[in-house]
Amino acid sequence: MLRILESISPVFLVIGLGYLSRRMGFIPDAFIQSANRLVYYIAIPILVFGEISAGHFSESFDLLQISGTFLAVVIIMSIGLLTAVILRLSPGGSATFVQGSFHGNLGYVGLAVVFYTLGPSGRGAASVLAGFLILFQNLISISLYTFLQARGRRLDGGLAWKFLGNPIILATVLGLFSSAFGFSLPGFIDRSFTIVGDMALPLALLIIGGSLKRAPTRRIQLVCLSTFFKLILLPFCGFLVFRIMGVSLPQAAVAVILLASPSATISYVMAAEMGGESDLAAAAVTVSTVLSIATYTLWISVTGAGI
Repeated sequence: MLRILESISPVFLVIGLGYLSRRMGFIPDAFIQSANRLVYYIAIPILVFGEISAGHFSESFDLLQISGTFLAVVIIMSIGLLTAVILRLSPGGSATFVQGSFHGNLGYVGLAVVFYTLGPSGRGAASVLAGFLILFQNLISISLYTFLQARGRRLDGGLAWKFLGNPIILATVLGLFSSAFGFSLPGFIDRSFTIVGDMALPLALLIIGGSLKRAPTRRIQLVCLSTFFKLILLPFCGFLVFRIMGVSLPQAAVAVILLASPSATISYVMAAEMGGESDLAAAAVTVSTVLSIATYTLWISVTGAGI
């Protein structure tokens, strides 16, 4: 247990440093906005592209792992929908609650925990799976808001591209293409990509910390339930699915860590854009991020990742 905490604690210490730096005025709003765009559009995609393209396609792509991960997400989404009906939530509240139950922060937190816990052994597989899972999460989230007719604007072409034209997804596709056909970058470009990629996760963690806000007490029970689904029920469901499907333990460990990531910050943006309850989404992001250090310790211990 102590070894696991030693592995993942640096991730959350850097998040804490970002939070303290924001509170002390060292990180202003303008920096967070600009740095977030730098990480989202450049640094993380370059990191993902580099990890995938450097490996072999057959080693990084695992159809059984990806399909099992998708199945776990669909199961929890269905349970979330049923719960929303039982609780008689509004259409916007239902979509926001269900999204918070499965939409994880893969690019900023999930990949960081995998990289710093498993090291090189899990990096390629995590990058590939994260790309596919990000696409799947966004598709389901948009479908939820559209199907439930949440109060607000319907899906249009510009909004679809905003969420589906994810730079991490594009980097995944390019990385798979490069790996499958054996393309390689010139040495000076590859080294430049390495420098940029190395800054991606530390800067992303600082941004996550700086973006955390106090969770409002309003509807805190709903936030706690959504967080339970996201941090406990989803990875547990994934772990059972992987055992039943016969996914190897190393591949299952990578997927469980990604499934156990806290609620995605983009879920707040999506709730605001598509008529959901943005306050509920913001509270879910904060609470799940704070609690995920404990749940990550649990799931890394269960899967034996990094041990």
